[in-house]
Amino acid sequence: MFNQTHLLALTLSLLCSLAIPPAMADEAVDEIDDVNAKSCIRVRSLKSTRIMDDQNIIFVMVGSKNYHNILPRQCHGLKREGRFSYESSTGSLCSIDHIRVLIPGGSGLREGNSCRLGMFLPISNADVDALMDKTTKPLQAEPIPLPEPEDIGDESEKTGDETQDQ
Repeated sequence: MFNQTHLLALTLSLLCSLAIPPAMADEAVDEIDDVNAKSCIRVRSLKSTRIMDDQNIIFVMVGSKNYHNILPRQCHGLKREGRFSYESSTGSLCSIDHIRVLIPGGSGLREGNSCRLGMFLPISNADVDALMDKTTKPLQAEPIPLPEPEDIGDESEKTGDETQDQ
């Protein structure tokens, strides 16, 4: 379902968001080398965006193409606010450009955090749906089976007996 490069990119993104220092996160995302990755997309062809979390955005293009952009660092507030702005003087949005989180303020929206974009990785509609499904479902803890009460008593008694014999 996912191609190998896309799985690597998503894995690196998730690892970067967990506990890797920012400098290492930049290096890990820069390691993604896909011959199909693009450094820029045409703004005129941009139909919509889907924000997965604070570090992943899907750019939906006219003509059913999609691009997954993994930001080099978390963009705090992006998922919560669900919107961002960008400027383009060339008609393209590129990996060196920045987006700004839009937050409510006063009588409208104001710009918040500025975040740099990453490379644009092609992704299929099915992969987009699968990624969005994984990011919207809350994590559920799996219960750890507890030992039977008599198992605990038996082992502690054996341990106690062995200690007294020595």
